[in-house]
Amino acid sequence: MTGRPDRTPESVGNSGGHAKRCDEIVARNARGMAHMNLATALATVFSAGVYTKEELQTAVCTFVSEMKDGGETGEGVVRAAQALVNEIGEAFPASERTQILLADMVTWCLAEYYRESA
Repeated sequence: MTGRPDRTPESVGNSGGHAKRCDEIVARNARGMAHMNLATALATVFSAGVYTKEELQTAVCTFVSEMKDGGETGEGVVRAAQALVNEIGEAFPASERTQILLADMVTWCLAEYYRESA
């Protein structure tokens, strides 16, 4: 007697739920990393006098892809990106840059969300 419950054929064959939970955790972690990377890129934009537009756009596109893969709608992705810009932007002096950045990011979000997969 080991103290462990007996393994029945039903319990052994029920590992599909575990695999699904693991996939969900991996997806959540990927979205979390994409969120953190975009937040870092935005902080750089707000704090630096000069930034690389391509690097920011890449971070936005990765963020969008991860959210879309997680089942988020196009509107939800845009709202999440806007909220992140506002959240990060609050830590820095207000400027026109925020509005320009929001406009660019909305365009990039929608383009990436509705881009056809090759």
